[in-house]
Amino acid sequence: MPHLQQALFVVRHFKQTLRLTIYISTIFAATLLLGFRLLTNPVTITGHLKKNPKDSSAFVERVSIFVKGDNKVLAQTISDDKGNFTLTFTPRQEKSFDFYCRGLGIDTILIASFKSFESDTPDILFYIPGLRKKNSLGKTICPKCNKADKVYKIVYSDGIPDHFDDDTKVRKQNANPNIIDGEYYAGTCIVGVSKYFCDRDKVEF
Repeated sequence: MPHLQQALFVVRHFKQTLRLTIYISTIFAATLLLGFRLLTNPVTITGHLKKNPKDSSAFVERVSIFVKGDNKVLAQTISDDKGNFTLTFTPRQEKSFDFYCRGLGIDTILIASFKSFESDTPDILFYIPGLRKKNSLGKTICPKCNKADKVYKIVYSDGIPDHFDDDTKVRKQNANPNIIDGEYYAGTCIVGVSKYFCDRDKVEF
């Protein structure tokens, strides 16, 4: 009889240990699959809007600012009368964090893009429009994809002109009908602060 009780005790202990091992393994596996999302801390951005020294036409007061990740709005707010603002959101393994603004005399424009942040409370200076960079060939680089091959200068006009093939005189059918002869036609007579359009990311900057 004592041997039977000892055997039952061993079996119960084994079952408890097995259940605990399975529970711990499940938690560990779930954490790996979620990419440690449970451990991700919120990020609080302290931002400051400034006029671009090369284009000071935009307002920085009472401007709507929002950040997108994987084409989803993560947070949005409005700058104060000095162009300062705060945004808080929790990263979820987005490929990039893209900051946009819009307001009086400002079309929706991409002002900066980040892959990650150095801390959970970064203090960042943003320019409207954003500071534009060029590659070694002098081509303007998109701040989101960091490439220049799909970037076009924006033309503001009352409409999109007809575009015909020189040989066949047939209207050309482009993948993006707003892009004609290497320029992007915004299709409006109101001039915005954005000067370039990236057809890869569909953003103006």
